[in-house]
Amino acid sequence: MVQFYFHLRDGAHLLINDDEGMELSSSDHARAQALLTVRELVCDAIKQGGDLVFDAVVIADERGNEIASVLTNEVLPKRLRSP
Repeated sequence: MVQFYFHLRDGAHLLINDDEGMELSSSDHARAQALLTVRELVCDAIKQGGDLVFDAVVIADERGNEIASVLTNEVLPKRLRSP
């Protein structure tokens, strides 16, 4: 198992730093978890009638290296994505 961290980013600014992380078996599982996280946060913002305060979830490894990111528009239906 590998420890992964899921930080929230808006543009070049790191908004929320995940200090706890999550143990997962692979980077593929970490990306799946990031997609789920983005979907849940987008749904919560829509339900509450608020704006999204982040544009991506950044996946980092145990050393703090960014290994991937999931943009918020990746989870939206194609019709709702910005060009």
